[in-house]
Amino acid sequence: MDPLWYKDAVIYQLHVRSFFDANNDGYGDFEGLRRKLPYLEELGVNTLWLMPFFQSPLRDDGYDISDYYQILPVHGTLEDFKRFLDEAHGRGMKVIIELVLNHTSIDHPWFQEARKPNSPMRDWYVWSDTPEKYKGVRVIFKDFETSNWTFDPVAKAYYWHRFYWHQPDLNWDNPEVEKAIHQVMFFWADLGVDGFRLDAIPYLYEREGTSCENLPETIEAVKRLRKALEERYGPGKILLAEANMWPEETLPYFGDGDGVHMAYNFPLMPRIFMALRREDRGPIETMLKETEGIPETAQWALFLRNHDELTLEKVTEEEREFMYEAYAPDPKFRINLGIRRRLMPLLGGDRRRYELLTALLLTLKGTPIVYYGDEIGMGDNPFLGDRNGVRTPMQWSQDRNAGFSRAPYHALFLPPVSEGPYSYHFVNVEAQRENPHSLLSFNRRFLALRNQHAKIFGRGSLTLLPVENRRVLAYLREHEGERVLVVANLSRYTQAFDLPLEAYQGLVPVELFSQQPFPPVEGRYRLTLGPHGFALFALKPVEAVLHLPSPDWAEEPAPEEADLPRVHMPGGPEVLLVDTLVHERGREELLNALAQTLKEKSWLALKPQKVALLDALRFQKDPPLYLTLLQLENHRTLQVFLPLLWSPQRREGPGLFARTHGQPGHFYELSLDPGFYRLLLARLKEGFEGRSLRAYYRGRHPGPVPEAVDLLRPGLAAGEGVWVQLGLVQDGGLDRTERVLPRLDLPWVLRPEGGLFWERGASRRVLALTGSLPPGRPQDLFAALEVRLLESLPRLRGHAPGTPGLLPGALHETEALVRLLGVRLALLHRALGEVEGVEGGHPLLGRGLGAFLELEGEVYLVALGAEKRGTVEEDLARLAYDVERAVHLALEALEAELWAFAEEVADYLHAAFLQAYRSALPEEALEEAGWTRHMAEVAAEHLHREERPARKRIHERWQAKAGKA
Repeated sequence: MDPLWYKDAVIYQLHVRSFFDANNDGYGDFEGLRRKLPYLEELGVNTLWLMPFFQSPLRDDGYDISDYYQILPVHGTLEDFKRFLDEAHGRGMKVIIELVLNHTSIDHPWFQEARKPNSPMRDWYVWSDTPEKYKGVRVIFKDFETSNWTFDPVAKAYYWHRFYWHQPDLNWDNPEVEKAIHQVMFFWADLGVDGFRLDAIPYLYEREGTSCENLPETIEAVKRLRKALEERYGPGKILLAEANMWPEETLPYFGDGDGVHMAYNFPLMPRIFMALRREDRGPIETMLKETEGIPETAQWALFLRNHDELTLEKVTEEEREFMYEAYAPDPKFRINLGIRRRLMPLLGGDRRRYELLTALLLTLKGTPIVYYGDEIGMGDNPFLGDRNGVRTPMQWSQDRNAGFSRAPYHALFLPPVSEGPYSYHFVNVEAQRENPHSLLSFNRRFLALRNQHAKIFGRGSLTLLPVENRRVLAYLREHEGERVLVVANLSRYTQAFDLPLEAYQGLVPVELFSQQPFPPVEGRYRLTLGPHGFALFALKPVEAVLHLPSPDWAEEPAPEEADLPRVHMPGGPEVLLVDTLVHERGREELLNALAQTLKEKSWLALKPQKVALLDALRFQKDPPLYLTLLQLENHRTLQVFLPLLWSPQRREGPGLFARTHGQPGHFYELSLDPGFYRLLLARLKEGFEGRSLRAYYRGRHPGPVPEAVDLLRPGLAAGEGVWVQLGLVQDGGLDRTERVLPRLDLPWVLRPEGGLFWERGASRRVLALTGSLPPGRPQDLFAALEVRLLESLPRLRGHAPGTPGLLPGALHETEALVRLLGVRLALLHRALGEVEGVEGGHPLLGRGLGAFLELEGEVYLVALGAEKRGTVEEDLARLAYDVERAVHLALEALEAELWAFAEEVADYLHAAFLQAYRSALPEEALEEAGWTRHMAEVAAEHLHREERPARKRIHERWQAKAGKA
């Protein structure tokens, strides 16, 4: 285990009581939390911080502990906790719990014993005969307490409490207290807990004449706590300090790497909100600079909101008044020195501001913490006492009690938000889960991106860029040669600005979400961002942009025999796949093995926790090959079509996922096996009919059967003028493909001619489609382009570059071919735009061509020569680069003297390509197709921008060649 795992973490803060109630008593519990782990895994968080769940009278939501070793019964038992912890660890999640070490509840047996006269435990708490001791120390909860001392009639003395009267402070000057707290930590760490949040850590010791905060003795106690933890368990378990202090007061808690591993960046949090409302990055920049210089192994914890008020303790009086007026003009939202509001209502329900702050949370230096419910934009209830208004039940659905519990409403520990725009009727997980534009979907995408780049965001350096426009915050994150540029517009208005990127000349900004390359850096870099907009760019060398890595599915390693799941199979594979013959234990083992292998498939978005067999048909007798329909379950269900082969001997090829005993052999799934695609074509050519226990299977393929096929991507193969596509994911994609593609009136676009179909009564599914590749494929077009160039470029011999009228005559045939490519691309874009009945409206506006093709089954458009198409702009840019590549390849094969013409020829052909594209889409045609003039202009502009990265690399070679010539 990496001992620095906490730097790469995304922490999700939750209250067990508020999350999900499995036994319907009105309180969330560990069994409910365990059931919701798939949701958290899908969200993209990998560490859970659990608020107190220990025995408590609940006067302070569990932070008043009466027994450190017992779980509050409404949350379940210790066994329930262990089951939850084991499953969380099984999903790769860490678990952090609270260590409330400053105080206990007055109900704790320690305090009850300490109250007694002459008790040996009297010194476990802080007592005084007068409330004048430690005079001048501030009262933290000034809205509820008037003093830090409360008189106890049993003890006949005053006890010290920095928080509520019912939370007496422990006396850390007593070594027995420290030893007892260490034992509490050991108890939970022995169970497997990965870390501890040290609640209210600055207040452990008291000294006369001081603020009784952040004393040197407290720092030393923290170091002893860490030493004890690491001596017993080694590195890997962490301490997270809650110290709501100024930076210079918090930094000592890190020590020299021997203090806490993490601490909350309390000073930064309110200044993010301040900068947003002032539309000035100054507060953020100032605090980022003041929180630098922590040890290499230490980390800040970043957060926007949590279970407490948005604290304004560590701001000036003027800043506090500004924040109150900006974010809590209504006094009922103010408490102590802070604001009790959840994130979305705090931002006035503004989606753009929410997304902007989320972007900062996930890209600034530190480990982000997401408060439960903020991922869906939950609201608050200011009429609940204290800070309970931001601790209401998680809103799972619009069912009774927000889907949190089936208990009677009056039995709930707190009522869910049920009125106003944040009512659970409108804001809930179920409503947002399948909506790609919801806050939940946005957070999933961003967290996936964060996890993909965990090292750079979690461990990388941060360099602020001095942008002249103060409404713009820009910074570079760098780690081990990887660079990410983050730009954020703090203003409610569109902003243009120049980034000082002179030190990064020649690098290409690639937008991280779309992987869209921007023009290369050539000095100061001009960008524009919309209101509260943000953007993330990887800064990459040109070569890295042009040479895309092999797809994940193309590099599937062969598993070791010992690593394969074992499946009991007392007979042939029919005993696992045919219901009337089924061996239950063997089938369960097979489905578990399938669940494991499907989790690793890059083509499958849903990572199944459970797999069920819906149908199976034997497709080949020897070796046995079955066509299967599977249902995958996680937070939702999804059906897939998968061919499975059993072989008594281990065979070469991809897809091995299990070994059998009883009847020794191996199981393979054949989605990546080209041989299966050819077999499918051959069987369909014969006219296939089959019947399973549940349905009829019928198929045909009128075209030829190739000797061999090549796999273009999972589910799609082609060879010798024939293509075949499997509906691996049964989401209706192939059904739409069968319906839409024949309506594209273009002779060089694929049309389904045959396929394999599953039929049961009126239900029909498309399992596969086949067809013929049209003539004039792009491979042929690009090969022809290179041939034309090889024929025409020699005509330039004896002429000087720049000779007027030279290129039109010499490149006549080549230019005609390039124009054909431009026209074909334009006609394809137009035809797709004219298809009626396409889900989601016009396929090219907003989603782009790539999203349309994904919707329609990700059909391989051989007419364009790319395995995966992108947006309209990407189509233009990639084809433009292909033209330039053809020029490059042709020049490689010709005399060196012709390299002097390289850039001129490329420019000429680019212009011809773009002119042909635009001429094929006149303005009236664009209007008919639902396009806008602006869209065409954007596409044209994009071509000019996007050719540069490709050209720079190629032109460097041209210049080198021309120099040698």
